Amino acid sequence: MSQDNSAQKVYWNDTAGPSWVAAQANLDAMLEPLSAQAIAKAAAQSEERVLDVGCGCGATTLALAQSGAQVTGVDLSEPMINRAKERAAGYDNIELIVKDACVYDTMHQFDLIFSRFGVMFFADPYEAFGHLHAQLKPNGRLVFICWQAPDQNPWMSLPGRAVAPFLPPLDPAPQPTDPGPFALANPNYCTDILTQAGFHSIEHQSIEAGMYLGADLDEVMNYQRFVGPVARVVKELQGEQQEAAIAAARAAFEAHMTESGLSLPGRAWLVTARA
Repeated sequence: MSQDNSAQKVYWNDTAGPSWVAAQANLDAMLEPLSAQAIAKAAAQSEERVLDVGCGCGATTLALAQSGAQVTGVDLSEPMINRAKERAAGYDNIELIVKDACVYDTMHQFDLIFSRFGVMFFADPYEAFGHLHAQLKPNGRLVFICWQAPDQNPWMSLPGRAVAPFLPPLDPAPQPTDPGPFALANPNYCTDILTQAGFHSIEHQSIEAGMYLGADLDEVMNYQRFVGPVARVVKELQGEQQEAAIAAARAAFEAHMTESGLSLPGRAWLVTARA
């Protein structure tokens, strides 16, 4: 495989991984309404072998293992895999590996390949999904969720717009299909990737849920420091400029606060296909 995900390896081990571990409980709770729909669609069975791509801190691996299936979780991030191993203690049907799914090969093939927001970061998605296709049994199934466009996900785009004036432009300018949360937001592009990889019976189902960000503004902003646009502010800006950017994000969220906390729409594609 010529796939080079070295930039993602650095990012998910040095920057994002530790942040996601720190915010694991919040992130799991926020993503659960979408995760549950994907897990139900996957319908793992006790006799099956399952690969969980980009398993992160292990929430979906644990959920899949509840079926009795033999589940292998792979992720680039050693900090996140270590957290997943802590959570999976006592399970004899879970294997967790620090590995790039683009090059992960086993002596057996899988009945199901699953991913919750873990397949949008491939340097070469055509090559990566071709490799994943080769890991499935004949007529094995692929089930994953990926984010729809930013304008369909105000829980991410709202703070992004607020802090954008304070951040230096990225060079080169990012493209819609660059590795990142929204790389597979275009269903036509995603379908082309999967078709060329050898999949058939490809379907995109729109799913949505409220993304609960916190009970009050302090809780919301504390979480935002770990992931998303505000995390970039914390990393790249200093002093008054950082304070001003954080204040702008806080003001944007404040306009949407309710007595029960802050919940903003999250929309994803639930993608299914057959090998």
